[in-house]
Amino acid sequence: MKRFLYLIILLTAVETNAYAQLGAIGGIASIQGKSQTTFPLFTLTAKTGQGGMMDTGFYVYYAQVDRYLGKDIWDEFSGNPRERLIYKILNASYNITSDMNLSMSIPYVSFDWGQTNLTTNAFYISNTGGGLSNPAIRLMYQFLKAPMLAVYGTVYLPTGFEQVGSEGTDIEIDLAYTKELGIVQWDSNAGYRYTGRQPSTNTKQNNIIVANTAFSIPLGLSFSGFFELNWMYGGNVENLANNTTILQWKLDLVPGIRVSITPKLFFTASMKYAPYDSFILGYHYIYVMGLDYLML
Repeated sequence: MKRFLYLIILLTAVETNAYAQLGAIGGIASIQGKSQTTFPLFTLTAKTGQGGMMDTGFYVYYAQVDRYLGKDIWDEFSGNPRERLIYKILNASYNITSDMNLSMSIPYVSFDWGQTNLTTNAFYISNTGGGLSNPAIRLMYQFLKAPMLAVYGTVYLPTGFEQVGSEGTDIEIDLAYTKELGIVQWDSNAGYRYTGRQPSTNTKQNNIIVANTAFSIPLGLSFSGFFELNWMYGGNVENLANNTTILQWKLDLVPGIRVSITPKLFFTASMKYAPYDSFILGYHYIYVMGLDYLML
């Protein structure tokens, strides 16, 4: 019970670093053109499309938290503990011009914490919740076409609720690079995220550094595949349970597919697997699936 209380304290104290790692949909690559099917999911791209095009999408994440301070969570807590997150994200993106894009992601998050009763050996859910997490408003401008380079500015609104998201306003700046290698598209981005102060605790969490790279390839007229590497660094965080600190960083491997159901409707599915994740609450994998619809 004592360890479970520590978990709740840690969730509240470092919620930005705990959940910021789940990331957000890249946003604009799906609106490059009517027949465009090749794009990364989490890596920001410097490629743009024609002005006046709009894309709306709905994505669902499922994540199971199974690491605590970089170690298996069941090594730290008794009763086969499990923390589950389900993100339902509405994404909208609009090409203002052929060089400029505006997008927004609105996530609603549900979570539960469960463990086995060691007396009855029955699994039960002991803590549940849900609500609007931090919507992201993102503006992208492509300032070079050869090579393709773009800058992104993202504002994460302070609507996160207890245990999921941030109470403060976060701001992120990213530089994106895209190069076409024959039929393969290579996208990369690097960014710095400034985390806002938490009003309820008057504390500020660590700023975050991100770096992503992705390769996408068409595998037919209506089918494509992609593979991404996502890296994130969150600095040192204090472990309240034993007064030690841990260096937060992670690496994700993201294989995925994209299918054109119609010329305007696309389906995407991927798995975000973390071979290493030392964030305050980490995960081994996240399942993602979603639909994009192009409005011309």
